[in-house]
Amino acid sequence: MFTKPVVAQSDFREGYVVLAKGDTLQGLVSYRSGILSGNTCAFKQTEQATEVNYTPHEVVSYGFLNDKNYQSKYLDHADTLAAEQVFMEELLRGTISLYNYKGTFFVQKKHDPKVYKLYYTNQSYYKYGNGEDPAASNGTLAVRRINHHVVVLNTLMQDCYKLLPKIENVYLRQKSLVALVQEYNRCAGDTEQVVFKESKPWLAVRAGITAGVNYTTLNFSAESEAYLHLKNADFNKEIYPSFGLVANVNSPRLIEHLSLQTEVHYFRYKFEATSSYQWFGTYYDNDMAFNLSSIKGSALLRYNFAGKTIQPFINVGSFMNFFQTRDYKHRQYVRQTSTSTPEERINDDPHYVAKRQQGLLSGAGTYIHIKNQKISLEARYEFGFDIQEHRTIDKMSDAVDSNTKTIAFLIGYYF
Repeated sequence: MFTKPVVAQSDFREGYVVLAKGDTLQGLVSYRSGILSGNTCAFKQTEQATEVNYTPHEVVSYGFLNDKNYQSKYLDHADTLAAEQVFMEELLRGTISLYNYKGTFFVQKKHDPKVYKLYYTNQSYYKYGNGEDPAASNGTLAVRRINHHVVVLNTLMQDCYKLLPKIENVYLRQKSLVALVQEYNRCAGDTEQVVFKESKPWLAVRAGITAGVNYTTLNFSAESEAYLHLKNADFNKEIYPSFGLVANVNSPRLIEHLSLQTEVHYFRYKFEATSSYQWFGTYYDNDMAFNLSSIKGSALLRYNFAGKTIQPFINVGSFMNFFQTRDYKHRQYVRQTSTSTPEERINDDPHYVAKRQQGLLSGAGTYIHIKNQKISLEARYEFGFDIQEHRTIDKMSDAVDSNTKTIAFLIGYYF
């Protein structure tokens, strides 16, 4: 046991610690204890108290009210894992108990001290066709899965014959294993089994609306002289609003702090520029304008930190702009001398802008929880790739490239 100062974002929640000597401590337990290492349990009796860290040798179990529970287990039969005392998350307790340790599942039958690992391996072998002589042919290299977990579960659950078909088809996933072990315990007459985190759903979706202010720049680079009007252009920096719908999807039962954020936004913007240059003694002046409107679809992985009223988050993902309006106007004025009358050339091309634009984005922000209301504030950076239609340019010489860079400030409200 050792102590250390409390660090911000440690996420302490009401819980308990059962010491090896038999005492039970009620207080606050770090929800992040053991997530990565599985070897510590952080505890303090009050918000102002000093944090105490216990090892699996000092603690029998610890957990949270109506939530997760951890047991101290010695993994001396864990195959690929080193023999050590660790905290394993207890998913289900009963005649057969189910555990999770760093993404690997284990089971233990009541009155049996051994903890069994559930896993599979892939085995390579050579497959021979009909009539092929293995001694004369190398055959075809193939891979087959060896389901060691099926063997373990069949052995432990052989007294419940009706489950044998389900055991053969069980997936090494938490939801599938919880359902199987739960059914076996009922079959074994266990009326006191406990499923931890049962009140938390496997899947949760929260929808909302969002609005933002965006600051976007449009940039071109060109290798060919045919696109010098774009290369030399300094397009205006556009500030414009956007509006949209959002849906945040996560699994509170599996990973509470990680979610998938999906968004649909609508916006309009206009970029204008003039450029002038001289090429082989001829003067060129250009007026250009892009009038664009888009429906943007975004998908982001979002990680939420601890916090009750203020809850920070970070996210990273990608987006796709589906342009609804893609109008490109280009007026070029050509003069043979600096004082001669220019010849006007209309080079409008409504198909120059691509129908879609891909891009990457990242951002950081915070949720604000007020009673049952949830508001988000976020700053985001977006980098969009080419907006031009590639079929209209010389792809062999990579004649022209473009990108958009956006800084956005968003506010969202979740129902």
